[in-house]
Amino acid sequence: MVNIEVDVSDEAWPGKFTRLHPDLLIEVHNVFAVAGHNALGDFEIKGATTEWATEIDAYPDVVEVGPLDVPPEKGRYRIRFHETVLISLIVKLEIILRYPTSISNGMVTFETVDRVSRIRRLLAALRRSGYEPRLVSLRKEFLRSARPNLTQVQSELFREALAYGYFHVPRRITLTQLAMKLSRSKSTVSEMLAIVEKKLAEAASGLTK
Repeated sequence: MVNIEVDVSDEAWPGKFTRLHPDLLIEVHNVFAVAGHNALGDFEIKGATTEWATEIDAYPDVVEVGPLDVPPEKGRYRIRFHETVLISLIVKLEIILRYPTSISNGMVTFETVDRVSRIRRLLAALRRSGYEPRLVSLRKEFLRSARPNLTQVQSELFREALAYGYFHVPRRITLTQLAMKLSRSKSTVSEMLAIVEKKLAEAASGLTK
């Protein structure tokens, strides 16, 4: 298990926002790559009760901001924004993150439980891209389950379904609405999700061959 710190560029909204508001902490509850080279995530801003949607929406890389239904002392938002190099690399290398991650004063800290070889590739790719990742801590743990053997198409569908809130309890989107957003038939999406859920269940129970 590895904790990594990476400076966030001011070209990405969380970097500039947290540097302008160093007293605030952003908790990232999930982020997924979606269509159009964008990312979609749920962010919780801690440290103030101010409404931040208007300010965040003004950043050039932000596509859409939607406040989520949470208690007023927590500023939680679903934000669609241009995909960053860091997110692109995490998706490309299929790095497993443990949420929530945190962003404070221009620095993102995240934890991964992935293989050492995959983490090394991520660190090397970040350095080649101009980042200076720092290894905060490292400890060995045995993963209880195998990695689900999803195809690229299945992985993309799972990420988008998760991002749109299909797996949220209660669900934020119906199967019909999800199929419409993905421009696929309801039957196709239903069948693919059933396969994905089966593979995830097998991996979690250690039944993956």
